[in-house]
Amino acid sequence: MIAHLRDAIPHVAIIGGGYSGMAAAVRTIELGGTVTVFEAATILGGRARRIEYAGRVMDNGQHILSGAYRELLRLMDVVGTSASDYERVPLTLNMPPAFMLRAPLLPTPLHMVAALLNARGLRWGDRFAAIRLMSVLKKTDFVVPRDMSVASFLKAHRQPTSLIKFLWQPLTISALNTPIENASAQVFANVLHDALAGAREASDLLLPKVDLSVLFPEPAAAWVTKHGGKIVTGMRVSAVEQIKNTVRIVAKDTATLFDAAIIAVGPHQRAALHIEGAYNDTHHTYEPIVTIYFGFHCADSLPTPMLGQAAGLVQWFFDRRAISTASTDTELVISAVISASGPHDRLSQDELATAALTELRTHMPSLPMPIWQKVISEKFATFACTPDATRPTPRTCFPQVWLAGDDVQNPLRQYPATLEGAARNGIQAAALALASCRGQ
Repeated sequence: MIAHLRDAIPHVAIIGGGYSGMAAAVRTIELGGTVTVFEAATILGGRARRIEYAGRVMDNGQHILSGAYRELLRLMDVVGTSASDYERVPLTLNMPPAFMLRAPLLPTPLHMVAALLNARGLRWGDRFAAIRLMSVLKKTDFVVPRDMSVASFLKAHRQPTSLIKFLWQPLTISALNTPIENASAQVFANVLHDALAGAREASDLLLPKVDLSVLFPEPAAAWVTKHGGKIVTGMRVSAVEQIKNTVRIVAKDTATLFDAAIIAVGPHQRAALHIEGAYNDTHHTYEPIVTIYFGFHCADSLPTPMLGQAAGLVQWFFDRRAISTASTDTELVISAVISASGPHDRLSQDELATAALTELRTHMPSLPMPIWQKVISEKFATFACTPDATRPTPRTCFPQVWLAGDDVQNPLRQYPATLEGAARNGIQAAALALASCRGQ
């Protein structure tokens, strides 16, 4: 059966209900179109979604947001996400006992200068080296003349080993999810530009108090529905093709014609849509993220809600009881995050959990045995954000089919595979799709 949905208002099919797809949906309606969103899963969010385990709600990976995420934060405001759904804190890097940096409430750039000058665990040479590098980047408008690895870039600018260990490496891993030896210096500079060269609030950390589906995709779905769009979950699209000036979408036994389509699935999932000539995952290598949740009957807490390690398997521990609205007073839930590839890739889930628990006990020696634990390994969490990474353009072989997703090229400063990168490229795809419908 073929249904044709075409009228004066361009009707855009969006395949994928993650952050990029829902950003595209909201922006399409803002620009005067309407949408039908197809999501294969029953829960919206894609690689940043809610899961349930043993009656408990958690995310399929621990994410934090930056105050520099201007496009995502704008969309969250549009769809009604409350500021109470996340905790905004000044940039804080706490890696006890060796290192502590916290940005004070001062105007930019004084807040970062003061943060570096007052950081615990840095020598004076380290502090001035960091300030010198930020000054160089500002003079070049954060453009790296010839892209290289972050490690090579830092070496070229004579950054001390201790500064790299406590500041630049943790920031690189957190932002790009790529080892510092491989990560793109230009993309890292782009992140620094948005977070450190703008308003003071841009450097803030935003810790979600609600699950990642509630944070944006589900409010976006409600907003889209209220404004005449349609959200279809549990529906996998099997084929996309252009027929004259329409796009044919096949889902289950039904083919529907739309004015345009936006492909917003993960890059490793695009090939399954059989779009001849479209970009697929053969050009990417991927980086994993492992999140390990532990539940304890315990009254103790981490020293801070977000606690880092400069050495070890785990980069960050999060105290979910201190952050999440879904937490209880009787149960301490800690999430341990292991970002990017490394020797730990060879470990089993049980071995990962055992190692993470051992490291956690160095910060909380009196912890009892966990009453439950859950290991979530996302092997395709992000594309490897390297200097030679090939990003697809939003254009496909079909003139009215466009790509979204966190890996797509964008004329703005290229972003790593983050929620903000996903939102930016969804917004871009919405504008391109509607322009193609209107013959622009």
